[in-house]
Amino acid sequence: MKLTISEISSETTHTPLKHPFVTAKHTVNDIAAIGVTIRLSNGLEGHGAATANEVVTGDTLDSALIVINDVLKPQLLNQDFTAWEALLAKLHGAIKNNGPAKAAYEIALYDLRAQLFKVPLYQYLGGNDDQIATDFTIGIGEPEAMVKEAVEKEKAGFKALKIKVGGTNIAQETERIQQIAKATKRTTRLRIDANQAWNAKRSLALVGQLNNLADRIDFIEQPVDAHDIEGLKRVTDNSPLPIMADESVFSPKDALNLLQQHACDYINIKLMKTGGLSQAEEINHLCELYGVNCMIGCMIESVSGIAAAASFAAAHQNVKFADLDSVFMADMSAAVQPYSLIRDTFILKDHPGLGFV
Repeated sequence: MKLTISEISSETTHTPLKHPFVTAKHTVNDIAAIGVTIRLSNGLEGHGAATANEVVTGDTLDSALIVINDVLKPQLLNQDFTAWEALLAKLHGAIKNNGPAKAAYEIALYDLRAQLFKVPLYQYLGGNDDQIATDFTIGIGEPEAMVKEAVEKEKAGFKALKIKVGGTNIAQETERIQQIAKATKRTTRLRIDANQAWNAKRSLALVGQLNNLADRIDFIEQPVDAHDIEGLKRVTDNSPLPIMADESVFSPKDALNLLQQHACDYINIKLMKTGGLSQAEEINHLCELYGVNCMIGCMIESVSGIAAAASFAAAHQNVKFADLDSVFMADMSAAVQPYSLIRDTFILKDHPGLGFV
């Protein structure tokens, strides 16, 4: 008897953040997500989620919901679940771009596939480590407030802090970083994220003022516009600090372009950019071939997306960094979470799939 996709449902949720999250591109006030549930003809259910980001992926919650229900759902409903490659081809061939909507389906599909194998998703993906430590991101704000939050999160157990920057005054941006560094322990790692705010010249000016923190800074993330690959390479070639690409990489093709030019030192993989786990796997494999480590990152995402990203990180030794902090930014006590949180660490449950069952 054929195993088919018998039902697909979706639900929009909003979970307020404890504080607004501010980057160089926008301000986020809640975890806005679309949960997708796929039921198979044998009764198993898989869960996924989409988080849109209009300034990164080009989607809104409303547009993602339309794609989920009107474009992708008809492609997958009643399809043979065991025809795995054909299923993924239908999903990605149905519409261009729209990574968050595709990711919601892929996460649910991978959840189901791991359940059928009766193993946790991180084991299905090839891993054995069930623990992943994340950094915590300090959003843009008044310098005193940023320092205060950094100290609080360090005391809460975070061993790495990502600092959002992006102002036009490089001296002021440098001073923010220096103040946070001075207020925190020398063992606390610092990661600087400009979210495309500068050109190569400004980026290198910032780097030049951070020499005293070279032993503490893991990387400078996406300092230039996503499409300015020449500028990204210029910064990478001339920076003593490692440079990470984020918004410049959505697909394996994007990753290969950067890797062939050595336009970055690290790549940030996000499931909402890649459209789920299958292309994230391809990007990581390419990075392994070129000897480039990755980070698994996130938008301001809900539990299902974060659980899938944590599982991906746990499965791959090449994923050196994790930035999966959105579930720490909101009160998630009412949500069913398929992991335990101890200080800065996700401990994935030894349950089939994502761990909801």
